[in-house]
Amino acid sequence: MMVALLSACGHRASQQGAEETDSVAVAPEFQTDSICVERDDSIASVTISIDWPTSGSDSLTQSIRQYLCEELASSLVQEGEPTVKYYDNPLDAVKTTADHRYEELAASWKELQSNIHEGMEGMEFSFSLRSMLLENAERYVTYLTKSEGFQGGAHGFAAAAGQTFRKSDGKRIGYKTVYNNKTETFEQQDQTLFKDPKSPQLYALIKEGVRSYFKEFDEPVATDEQLKDMLISVDDINRIPLPSAPPTFSKKGLAFLYQQYEIAPYAAGMVNFDIPYDKIRPFLTPEAAALIP
Repeated sequence: MMVALLSACGHRASQQGAEETDSVAVAPEFQTDSICVERDDSIASVTISIDWPTSGSDSLTQSIRQYLCEELASSLVQEGEPTVKYYDNPLDAVKTTADHRYEELAASWKELQSNIHEGMEGMEFSFSLRSMLLENAERYVTYLTKSEGFQGGAHGFAAAAGQTFRKSDGKRIGYKTVYNNKTETFEQQDQTLFKDPKSPQLYALIKEGVRSYFKEFDEPVATDEQLKDMLISVDDINRIPLPSAPPTFSKKGLAFLYQQYEIAPYAAGMVNFDIPYDKIRPFLTPEAAALIP
């Protein structure tokens, strides 16, 4: 018997007060509501949760709502760019997404049952997606979307990616990574974060950031050769690529996050680190540097 749980997860207000404009008018305080929908039975478990803007400037709230609709549109099975539907009602958006993801999982589960592998009997599939307000600062808002699940195989999957929005007008500060079929490489488009993404000095900061991640686990990475041994798909240790998801603004600095298998094996987890603003500022575009507190 299908169990459907529908719940509003509470109201979250931003930590910052209203911002004054050049005129007497004051922009409303940015606030969100957390909306959750769960579907669960013996076949599959699905949880979808978003922090939907409820107040703030029109440009900021519309930009973030568009972003959330894009995150919800990502399919478990679809290849290529997903079709994005804009929702005015966040409950409709979350419920529709939960239904679609459940249908995809159920279809995969039933297909697996027709060719069952020993040890897989009765194993439940799962998927969860959480798009959350991570930072509500004076000049920017940062969101983080995390997803994870299981669709058979040796282990589950997980992904996480953030996005920073300029608070004054909702502009996304970052970039979009796309695959170039001609060059068979990934490229960053709509770059609003770094002045020169291929700067040797920026590459040096990234390398030391990656090294710091492994040092936390007491891995031997004192030399470049040792560090390279911890990585995959990195031909030049001095040119570790930018993560596919744009780094985001945080209290500690610019936060870098790589996906599973992006530059390191599954066992290494998601490589992540922060570069302090005093070190990264010279490499940022003027509009990105202007967000630093």
